[in-house]
Amino acid sequence: MSAFAPRTLLPRCIALLSLLLCAQQAAASGLPRCGVFEVEGGSNRLYVLGPDRGTEKGRYISDLPFVVQRSEGSLSLVDLTFGLVSELEVQRDGRVLQKDSKRYRLTQPAACLPPVEHAPGSCLADAQHCLDSYHELSLPAVESACAEGVPRFCQALPERYREADQPPGSDTPSEAQIAVIQATMEKAMAEMDFPRQCRDDDPAADAEACMAILEERPELVEAVATAIRTASMAASMVEVFSPAAKPALSDARLQRLQGLCKQVGGSDFCKEVAGLQWAAGNLQEGRAALQVACDGGDETACRQSAQLQPLGEALTVVPVTALPCGRYDASDRMLEKLEFGDGGLVEFGFGSQVRARVQEGQIRMRHERGGDYVLQPLPNGDLLGLDQWLRFERFQRQPGDAQCSAPREFNEVPFPQDCPRAPIDGEAEACCAAGRMQGCHVLGSRAALGGKWVEASEHYQKVCQAGIREGCENLVGLMENSSRVDVRPMLEAVCEADGSGRHVACDVLATRNWGLLDLGQALERAVQEQSADEDRTRPAPRTPNHKQ
Repeated sequence: MSAFAPRTLLPRCIALLSLLLCAQQAAASGLPRCGVFEVEGGSNRLYVLGPDRGTEKGRYISDLPFVVQRSEGSLSLVDLTFGLVSELEVQRDGRVLQKDSKRYRLTQPAACLPPVEHAPGSCLADAQHCLDSYHELSLPAVESACAEGVPRFCQALPERYREADQPPGSDTPSEAQIAVIQATMEKAMAEMDFPRQCRDDDPAADAEACMAILEERPELVEAVATAIRTASMAASMVEVFSPAAKPALSDARLQRLQGLCKQVGGSDFCKEVAGLQWAAGNLQEGRAALQVACDGGDETACRQSAQLQPLGEALTVVPVTALPCGRYDASDRMLEKLEFGDGGLVEFGFGSQVRARVQEGQIRMRHERGGDYVLQPLPNGDLLGLDQWLRFERFQRQPGDAQCSAPREFNEVPFPQDCPRAPIDGEAEACCAAGRMQGCHVLGSRAALGGKWVEASEHYQKVCQAGIREGCENLVGLMENSSRVDVRPMLEAVCEADGSGRHVACDVLATRNWGLLDLGQALERAVQEQSADEDRTRPAPRTPNHKQ
């Protein structure tokens, strides 16, 4: 044996002895051993880093940190991202873990990190209680819990900041919601024959007489309570169909989030911080937060960060005065390319087209989700995605000498707000009959939600004929849900009837992937026909022969 062998073997022996002692201590205390546990019959893994903590990893999920906590004599695994608590059963000297209905086996033993001592009163000192108190914690407590590395509280911070920064009175109902509440209550009062003595706007109003009547008729009290609940629900639906944009966070709040991202990491949290910085125009900070998300294991963040890092200080946008022309390639295989052509048309991958326009120094392209893709040039001529769908994407200019004709403009009527009481029964019908298109649009949406596709198309066609883009776009959307509706002839008829070629229906006709829509309808019809054939050829059930 070499004279140097003891020097080589001694560190290995010490490490092996440390691993053995740690495993023995874990087994003796009823805690899991440390290392990688693989679930039986699946791909999820538990990385137990110490007797009190670890991380769950999976093929399709982000890393989920957890703590192991003993409560009332039993062990629990507390998920710090979603606040879920699972009973943890340790078997076979810590080599097997039973978590809920799943069984994990130790496949890669590792040395344990020492337990972490948490300050009394901190979130991780009693993680289960802290997470159970999620909605009751003050803003400073939420910040403190985030700083301890609890993802659930980090992800809650942006909304908690918005709530804390709301100006007085900003939580009052909007005018549209007030109109809906009033209309709902008026209708309910009329139907229940509400006493005149209880109406504030009636000359016969009398508080004492009203109380006496209500005491004698408890059914009226319940009817009023029901009307209030109905009005509240109707008002909330106004917000669902016309959601208000979330207020922007102040620079101070954004910098606090940026600091927490750098401190605690977390791919999901840091990607959200990156998105907030991007939306605020803080591109350098957004890229930095994106890189932290990449360091946390987010592959998409890594791809996006890799194309932004070489820009250095040149990660800044300049205003655009005219649409570009030619091809721009993206690193994202789903997007593939943007090819700017004649009339402002832009070809995406998979044969899709959108129409581009210049607005406020930006390139905007209306998409089928009802909003805009937003791009702006970098100093080197590349294009940078700024909206929530294209953000962090860099489209690189490709060589070529393409020439494009001027962009086309179309006549478009803004979506009207001419029927604020439309959610109330009968109001939308009355508005539509009177030519107020918000009512017709609500009727189309109601019919679509009920699966009445043909009826929905009739209402949306009226809105489209009025030059309102949302009506034309929703008309096309019906083809994605039903093979019984062919809206292309409807749009062609509207476009041709206008005669100018500038009706918004003409634009929608030119920017939809009709081949893909037709294919989807053909597949749906094939499935329906096959199902009908199977029903016809299926043997009829035998009728039992009951002898008396």
